[in-house]
Amino acid sequence: QDNTNKTLNFVQKDIKELKQEQDNTNKTLNFVQKDIKELRQEQDNTNKTLNIVQKDIKELRQEQDNTNKILSVVQVIQKDIKELRQDHENMNRTLILIEDDTSNKIPALFDGYSFHQQHIEEDEKRLDDLESEVDEHSIRISALEQAN
Repeated sequence: QDNTNKTLNFVQKDIKELKQEQDNTNKTLNFVQKDIKELRQEQDNTNKTLNIVQKDIKELRQEQDNTNKILSVVQVIQKDIKELRQDHENMNRTLILIEDDTSNKIPALFDGYSFHQQHIEEDEKRLDDLESEVDEHSIRISALEQAN
């Protein structure tokens, strides 16, 4: 009986230790489960942040594409402006040549006009003199005809 009691005490002590170990294991398991739950929450938050970052990256790529399209248009406009400036410069050169050519011809034209105007005035004076002389001769002829 004494041995049985001792054995029973050992078994009870072992059971008590095992229950204590089970309690400790359960507490540890609860901590682990809590840690897993927190890790899952952190993972969810990380996934949400990652989704936001991916969305931002997608928007930035779209903005970059739009910027590249705008840049292409700006480059075409810059090329057109350069061509327009070149055309403007060529037109200015042509205008200068025309002005130079014209400015050299205007005095010559004016001189020619003055020369012709002077001759016309001289010719008109001679014509007036000749008309007067013809009138005088006509009067003399008439007088001579009447005298005969």
